[in-house]
Amino acid sequence: MGYSKSVLARASHILQERRAAAEQQAQRQREAVLKRCPELSTIEREMAATGLSAVRAVGDPQHARKTVQTLAKRNLELQEERRQLLLRHGFSEDCLQPAYTCKKCSDTGFQNGAVCECRARLLRELAFQELAAQSPLKLSDFQSFRLDLYADEPDETGLVPREEMAAILSICKTYAAEFSEHADSLFLYGKTGLGKTHLSLAIAAAAIDKGFGVVYGSAPTLLGKLEKERFGRAPDENTEGLLADCDLLILDDLGAEYTTGYTKAALYELLNTRLLRGKPTILNSNLTFPELEARYSDRVTSRILGNYTVLHFAGGDMRIRLR
Repeated sequence: MGYSKSVLARASHILQERRAAAEQQAQRQREAVLKRCPELSTIEREMAATGLSAVRAVGDPQHARKTVQTLAKRNLELQEERRQLLLRHGFSEDCLQPAYTCKKCSDTGFQNGAVCECRARLLRELAFQELAAQSPLKLSDFQSFRLDLYADEPDETGLVPREEMAAILSICKTYAAEFSEHADSLFLYGKTGLGKTHLSLAIAAAAIDKGFGVVYGSAPTLLGKLEKERFGRAPDENTEGLLADCDLLILDDLGAEYTTGYTKAALYELLNTRLLRGKPTILNSNLTFPELEARYSDRVTSRILGNYTVLHFAGGDMRIRLR
């Protein structure tokens, strides 16, 4: 699984528009050239005729080789005549060719049966835009994560928040640098405003930059969407399949959603499916493990405790300190 349906569709649409624009511009250029070089039509008609004759000659084995060689020689002569004609009238020799944005794939997005670099780059850019639009803050990075906002004195637990968060920041940086489709899953928990979303989005940015497909959303939004699609209250956009198959799923604010029997079952099924497929998930929550178990049952909690790297965020609300 690479990218969401919307990103893939937008990329295809943009490439089609690029290709169409280049070909329309080439047609306008051709019309302008023909006005100044009407003899170009005669040359190109003969070139087309030699090509057709070469195809027909293949059906005559006795004379095919000699005929094709003669026609090929004449075609080269006509190409040179066309080139000289264009140069004499002040045009470049390639002025009749569409000026595609990508010369390698002619803006098709594919080259020799493989995805072209231009399509891969466009997909990454669109995925960044989609993720940034969905996130509660702009797409974050590690450089803007401020350790100075955390207390450098022990809290009630005896831990020094700044030291704890420095260690978590280092873990997240390493995780992002080494991210792969089979990376470990992370459970980030702690009080609100401690940077869980910030660091998970920084990881997402690094994963997207490597070409991985990332789906980010809050638990209320994504689980609510699953429920509406399941019971026919919204169009079926295969959200369940997208969440199960994406390279990295980030489920933010777990525990803030309205919990129903369906959302509990859907959450367990989603986490279990991704674990069985070896796909990484990042969960962010303000809930402690006892609170998590009370809300979702021990099945969900055991999956997280047994299979996720758990990172406890310490300190006071950074947003208050920023204000």
